[in-house]
Amino acid sequence: METQKAFSFGGIEINPTQDRIKELQETDHYFWNDPGHGWLQVEVSDLKLLGIDKKISGYSYKKSGKAYLEEDCDAGVYLNALFPDQEDMKFLVFKSRHLRDCYKENIFVRSLPHY
Repeated sequence: METQKAFSFGGIEINPTQDRIKELQETDHYFWNDPGHGWLQVEVSDLKLLGIDKKISGYSYKKSGKAYLEEDCDAGVYLNALFPDQEDMKFLVFKSRHLRDCYKENIFVRSLPHY
């Protein structure tokens, strides 16, 4: 995991890496899908932050700083890194509240460059 140095500000401990992970756990993520497949949209910089940017397969796509993680493998790699303990209630809340399903017959994701 790419960590950023923690620091104090006004007597409050700031940890940019942990703060960003908490933010990601509470942020809506788009799940793009067509009749045959689906992809989870994330920021490439967040893959680096989580230390998984080299673990993403060629079945995923990327463009303009965004990655579209293939649902059967790569999306799981991301979610496992974001929620190391998947029994955690935060993971269940994320699944129920923060995944936005976007269905299209002819989805743009398939025309993007592979990861």
